[in-house]
Amino acid sequence: MGLLRWGMVCFGVGVFLASVAGVVGGVTLGCTEVFCENPQPAFAVTGVSLSGIAVFDGCNTCQLNPAVVGGLVLSVLGVVVGGVGIVGDLTHE
Repeated sequence: MGLLRWGMVCFGVGVFLASVAGVVGGVTLGCTEVFCENPQPAFAVTGVSLSGIAVFDGCNTCQLNPAVVGGLVLSVLGVVVGGVGIVGDLTHE
């Protein structure tokens, strides 16, 4: 199987995994509920681990679902691998 097909498979599986995990378990696993007087929306990644990614939005910290993050990474990998396959096919013609 060529790189283009591997990219398509990775992309499809990634989108499927992220969408099913997002519907079944939710995109976030949990958030802190802190009241802010003057919220300054400044998003930042505060932690990356095997249990997911922690995101800070200026007031609260949310833990993202690792299956959704994994599906996103797999989809991006599929786009990159498929793009390399397309470029390789164009240069060999």
